[in-house]
Amino acid sequence: MDDAAIDTAGADTAHCSDPLTHRLLHAAAEVFAEKGYEKAGVAEIARRAGVTTGAIYSRYGGKAELLLEAVDHHVPDSLDNVLNGVSASAGRLPATKVLSTLGDHLLDDLDGGHGLFLEAMVAARRDPELADRLRERVADEDRRLGKLVDEGTSDGLLDPDLDELAVVRLAHAIGYGMLLTRSMGLDLPDPDHWHAVIDRVLAGLALPADQPSTAHTPVADSPIGDQT
Repeated sequence: MDDAAIDTAGADTAHCSDPLTHRLLHAAAEVFAEKGYEKAGVAEIARRAGVTTGAIYSRYGGKAELLLEAVDHHVPDSLDNVLNGVSASAGRLPATKVLSTLGDHLLDDLDGGHGLFLEAMVAARRDPELADRLRERVADEDRRLGKLVDEGTSDGLLDPDLDELAVVRLAHAIGYGMLLTRSMGLDLPDPDHWHAVIDRVLAGLALPADQPSTAHTPVADSPIGDQT
């Protein structure tokens, strides 16, 4: 991979306030980015962190867990960031507004940590333990996205006839697809144009106009495209 230099300026230091843990995950990120998952060695990670391999195995179950912890440390959780922002605002924002904001974040600048996530996705095809742990991470995000879909359905903003998992998988397909697009260095759309497309997709998930909603929908929350 080309992400040899991992930018830790945006790392979630609150996630691992322990200086030793921070040093281990930074060293792991460097080694995984330079050598790839399969060739990365725990001994080399320990050497760069200035610790013994025992210090690593006392904290992590193995290389798979170490890689995913490094991913968590270096890749900001956009979903958490948006939800935290929502909780800090006055009142509960509608689910479609949260989903729209998440879509906007797909154009944010990438740091080296996103390369780690791609490395994990590729390596998981050949490592069952890593695949299991990666699925656990995705399952947690599934639950949080599913909760948003449920809220949108209850508020009358999303069509209750749509399958929740299908909507969640669509969100993932857009998110992962944009990550690949960014990693390939392809041209990105203007943020306003991208926002308009995301909101058009969300509008397509709404209850059809000729079908009355049984949910109570606040008037201010109804227009999907105007919630900016």
